Amino acid sequence: MKRIAKADALARIAGESGGCTMCKLVREADAIAETPHAVAVLDRYASRPGHVLVVLRRHEERIAALAWEAYADLQKLAWEVSRALEDELAPRRIYVAALGSAAQLPTSFPHVHFHVVPLADGDDRDRPASVFTWEHGMYVFETDDEERAVRDRLRAAVTRMRARAH
Repeated sequence: MKRIAKADALARIAGESGGCTMCKLVREADAIAETPHAVAVLDRYASRPGHVLVVLRRHEERIAALAWEAYADLQKLAWEVSRALEDELAPRRIYVAALGSAAQLPTSFPHVHFHVVPLADGDDRDRPASVFTWEHGMYVFETDDEERAVRDRLRAAVTRMRARAH
């Protein structure tokens, strides 16, 4: 992965098609893992290497609008992805946050989703305000093969973890 400046990330996003970005991710992404209510995908504009998004399959803008079953499904998938990240990347800790904007913005989306972020630095860069700022740039994959390799490692880790749970 390489880190690109905020301006470069925003320019890339501006060149992408309109509509709900999260709905598009659900439709087009090669998922790390799936459940009836959610998909887990690598964040294309990651705050840290290994940053995963857990996205509600249907478009909904408020967590409180979800039935418990859907919310619990999202949380379980975030937990599974956290365990996969622990196994594969051995971060100092995992940060899980439910974020989203009240309006469509270039860096945030009004669609229920969770961020699962492996933290490795152990300093002020791992504080919540620093984890989710674009001011220091974003990580992007340099090639499709690099992205596929990370996705496949995490997918295999989730599969192993699910098999051990049964």
